[in-house]
Amino acid sequence: MVRYHYALVDDLVSREEFDRLIEKKINDCGNLADETAAALLVVKDLGRSHVKIRGLRGKSSLFCFYGKIIGFSGVKEFDRSDGEKGLVSRLTVADETGQVELVFWDEQAAALEDTFEIADVVEIIGRHGKSIREIMPLNLRKTCVDIDCVMEVKERKPPERTDLHLLIISLAEPRPFTRRDGTGGEMVSGLVGDTNGTARLLCWESALLSGVSPGTSLSVTGALVKEGDYGGREVIFDEESHISPVNTIPAIPVTPLGTLVPEQSFTVRGTITKILPAKPFTKRDGTTSWVRNLRFSDESAEVPLVLWDADAKRTLLSGETLMLYNAYAKIGRSGETEVSLGRSGALFVVPGQTEKVRIEGVVLHVPEGTLLATSEGSWLVETKLPHGTHVIMTGLASGKRVFCESEEVVNHDPKAMKNDISAFIRSLS
Repeated sequence: MVRYHYALVDDLVSREEFDRLIEKKINDCGNLADETAAALLVVKDLGRSHVKIRGLRGKSSLFCFYGKIIGFSGVKEFDRSDGEKGLVSRLTVADETGQVELVFWDEQAAALEDTFEIADVVEIIGRHGKSIREIMPLNLRKTCVDIDCVMEVKERKPPERTDLHLLIISLAEPRPFTRRDGTGGEMVSGLVGDTNGTARLLCWESALLSGVSPGTSLSVTGALVKEGDYGGREVIFDEESHISPVNTIPAIPVTPLGTLVPEQSFTVRGTITKILPAKPFTKRDGTTSWVRNLRFSDESAEVPLVLWDADAKRTLLSGETLMLYNAYAKIGRSGETEVSLGRSGALFVVPGQTEKVRIEGVVLHVPEGTLLATSEGSWLVETKLPHGTHVIMTGLASGKRVFCESEEVVNHDPKAMKNDISAFIRSLS
């Protein structure tokens, strides 16, 4: 049974770390908890005892969640490839964050009609099926949990083509894919925003975004828009889409921290009031990632903020203002509404009072962050240039940070440097 509990969190910790946490939990309980009870407590401490349906997009092997049954497909017979008959049925379950289908086969499918009814709330332990919107249940039982949700099964509407005014918030590196005809291509994913909020971007023609960087506003014709898995929007660029840069920036709605609703995603803006050091942890593949806890406030409230992975390691200063796109709100361990920013979100430091600068210096990657060191001091910067690069950086200076707009690498001519040194030595004599 413990292996099922570990599968609920195997994207967060290694099996060795999970076993160590179980032993520690048993000791903390004065040896009054057995291994199974301790595993349940460890899963709860890691925030995975139960997730919402929107949270099923996570990377763990198994998921544990509650859902209210709102639809039943009936039991359907089909012919297998070997000529044998098979049975399949589907339950649509929902909570306040979305809907998902549970898929049952053969004997399990046949038993559904006499076991569950519409409006029953069930606890499910399951894994993803062939589609990300399908869950293959490993364990299913009725509960007394109350879920308030829409009792109507949503129809999967086909994508609609439309024209959009978008801000490119973030872009991932292009990655290859294979088309149905066997030819290859590159796709780019990212995050975009408009007056309706944020949306996931999928661009199947990477050339469309050539030269486009985050912060660019686009006028788009012929984009496909559809509901994403577990809610939210997806914007798709393909061979029928056309884009052009524009100067006007769409007003993306910003939600006050005091009005956040748990288990939903928002764009928020606030000021850092407290920062704790980033902490490493070991993921199931043996690699190390990072998590960082902060306090974050606006005029309406102060809330905990949790950053993960690369964002956790970014150099941030108390008093700086942050814009968080597609941040997720949930109830934290302390009972407060907590804001978390994972890989599907984006973080930007908002400049305060600025001045235009052109600074020449050397890029230094140090434990405190990335610096541009000059003869007059150093500045915090964000750059992909390697350690030791001599660069001329143009941008906006605000406080201790330079927001880079352009970089010009200075390439030294060894012969010219030798002549300069020789001339300098002659001048001394």
